[in-house]
Amino acid sequence: MKYLLLTLASYASSYYLVGLLIRGRLADMAEGLRHRPDAPPPGQYLREVEAHARRAHRHYSLFIGTLLTLLLVALAAWLG
Repeated sequence: MKYLLLTLASYASSYYLVGLLIRGRLADMAEGLRHRPDAPPPGQYLREVEAHARRAHRHYSLFIGTLLTLLLVALAAWLG
């Protein structure tokens, strides 16, 4: 049961943290577009990269969640 909880906590925390990082980076990039005269409007840019950001969020969350799960389960097995 503890391994299941560690797995769920790992994936949930990685999904949340990766989402924060990606949304923050997109907001920074959209803000930087306001200072360039040749760039598209920030709203248009965000609509164009939304699908890529969702895919990256899913991929990075799964990768980091898996690594974190392996680390925490190995640590729990070693300590317990």
